[in-house]
Amino acid sequence: MKRSKLSGDKYRKLAKEKLEKQRLALENVPKINTLFSKEVITSVSVSPKISSSVIDSGDIKTVQNVNEKNNTYFNDSTEIQLQNKTKTSIFSKDPSQWIRTADFIHFVASHGVDQNMNTDFSNSKRIYSDQSRYLTKSMFYRILSNNEKILRTWLVYSEIKGTVFCALCWLFRDDSDLATTDFNDWKNACSRLKQHENSINHKNCLIQIQDINQTKERVDSRLMNQIDGEKNYWKNILLRIVAVVKSLALRGLPFRRDNELIGSSKNGNFLMSIELISEFDPFLAQHINKYGNAGRGSTSYLSSTVFEEVISIIAEKVNKYSVDEIKRRKYFSIIVDSTPDITHIDQLSFIVRYVNDQGLPVERFLEFIPKTGHKSAELFDVVNDLIKRYGLDWSNCRGQSYDNANNMSGSYSGLQARVKKINNLIYFVPCAAHSLNLVGTHAVDGSKKAVKYFGLMQHLFTFFTISTHRWEILSNNLKPGTHTLKHPSFTRWSSRDAACLSINENWSEMINALTYIMNATTEIL
Repeated sequence: MKRSKLSGDKYRKLAKEKLEKQRLALENVPKINTLFSKEVITSVSVSPKISSSVIDSGDIKTVQNVNEKNNTYFNDSTEIQLQNKTKTSIFSKDPSQWIRTADFIHFVASHGVDQNMNTDFSNSKRIYSDQSRYLTKSMFYRILSNNEKILRTWLVYSEIKGTVFCALCWLFRDDSDLATTDFNDWKNACSRLKQHENSINHKNCLIQIQDINQTKERVDSRLMNQIDGEKNYWKNILLRIVAVVKSLALRGLPFRRDNELIGSSKNGNFLMSIELISEFDPFLAQHINKYGNAGRGSTSYLSSTVFEEVISIIAEKVNKYSVDEIKRRKYFSIIVDSTPDITHIDQLSFIVRYVNDQGLPVERFLEFIPKTGHKSAELFDVVNDLIKRYGLDWSNCRGQSYDNANNMSGSYSGLQARVKKINNLIYFVPCAAHSLNLVGTHAVDGSKKAVKYFGLMQHLFTFFTISTHRWEILSNNLKPGTHTLKHPSFTRWSSRDAACLSINENWSEMINALTYIMNATTEIL
């Protein structure tokens, strides 16, 4: 039988009817967004920590701060994007408006809550028969048996109701007063808060919030574990680096040498110490094998840049400790002196002297200042800037000590005179060591015999040391166990004493050595 074919108009009509049926069917189907409710939670801004410090060590193991890794602060209207969800939740700051949801519990476990401690407590007024009482900041702290003050991070103030809540117990539906009702019995607050934080239910809630924060079911738990592992790895490396830096710095040893190559005999004391420790430390040995000699652009914490930064950080800490101690003791004196270093750059040393808590004088070196100039005005500008930079007060200064140079000790235009113009109570005491050295120098200069004697001593030392053979002849003639010939320094009188002692002990032996050299006609000495 032959099939009859529909006309084009008929096809278009049927297609139009089909589209109309589909449109009507779709209108009767609810939209997908109506199947999911948009969750809006009016709630709390948050603060860094929920601590378990309220748990007594005698009851259960102390639980550390559950969110030390997440100390992000949120303002009054905090918005966060929930994990694995496209909706945004807003948590209110006041606990009276909290809504207990799984998202909010996880949020508090990760970030903590704002305790509203810095708000006005005027709404917390409660009238008793004898007087009116208010919530105070001291109620947010617990005093331990060793007088240590611990913050009650679980206690939250509601500004709307003027009461306080236990955030942890409220989250886990505990039946205590601080969780189920508003607490505002300020007259008995201390005893009630102490009773609550020592209760078993409160401690269980604290453990629950810790377990939630440390759950391994989070989507990013592997990533977070990897990040934490990296942090701990580099922290342990830094502990070893800092220990080496402190040991070398305390002994004034050089850190670097010709190169910075692991295994080189010329890599300096720093890398030598690291290599030595690695022989007994498998962790450090593994680090050296993995990151040693990695070159520029690679993180290893073994380069000179790292130990220089560590030295700078330690220096800042030491300086801050010294300055804080000086400020705490209030009154101080200053000692200033300049001397060229090994590179022939003149450096001004700034030292502060004060009396510590035990009544003993203490001197603290604070800083070297290079290229300050030698004029009294230039020196005063540098010292004045240092006093201001360290936050010290000239009115608390009671003494100054320098050498006897005119630019330092001058009574009219010297440094000490300029300092006295600021505070006439700053008494000037010349450097005792420099003064004693000047006394000895001028005393010797006044005696021709003394000048001639020390000149002869210098010539004698030069005569024997200019030739190794002469020095060998002298050494062979000296008595065993006696002092050898010393160089008489013109700046340190103790060296002249040592030089005199060596000549006194070996006078006849030196005469014999000189006689032998004089009679040695067969060889050039």
